Amino acid sequence: MILASTVLETAHGTFDVATHGAEGPERCLSISQGELGEHGTAVRIHSSCVFGEALLACDCDCGPQLATALNEINRRGVGLVVYLYQEGRGAGLDLKIRGMERQRLEGVNSYQAYSSLGLPRDLRDYSLAAVAMRDLKVSKNVTLLSNNPTKREAMEKLGYRIVEQVAMSYQVNRRAYSYLLMKQSEGMHTLDLGKIDFVD
Repeated sequence: MILASTVLETAHGTFDVATHGAEGPERCLSISQGELGEHGTAVRIHSSCVFGEALLACDCDCGPQLATALNEINRRGVGLVVYLYQEGRGAGLDLKIRGMERQRLEGVNSYQAYSSLGLPRDLRDYSLAAVAMRDLKVSKNVTLLSNNPTKREAMEKLGYRIVEQVAMSYQVNRRAYSYLLMKQSEGMHTLDLGKIDFVD
């Protein structure tokens, strides 16, 4: 259900924002524009990343992905970002930081660090995203703004048909190159690294 809503002016445009919840204490945020019942509505399911979004970590692309999705929705005039509070691919902030320390000390990548902690690569649950999409009466036929095949599979399992999956291209610090390469080669993300703008 929608718990609270307002209109928010941002650097990326003006959006309707709302919090959503179901039976438990978990919440998510929707950020939207336009008539979401339209066939092919653009949707991004985005997981929180305090280091990439608030602290602008150099080796992370979460902030640029969120900004790019909001800009794309504003360009289209219709679309939705569902913002899920699932730090560290659902592992939580404590385990995310432990994994980061493994990476720093042992020179392993994020997937390998999680494995060494006894964790799967991805623990995210997208059921709350479906709650928000039902609340907002989003079309069952959506355009997915994501490079992640797991998100496509999750949306399809939740009953949504992906009419198009738009690969995200954006500007990111060149220190994130190895992380993006990991997502492309091991996570099978549909990333074209030639279209990513790596900057200092």
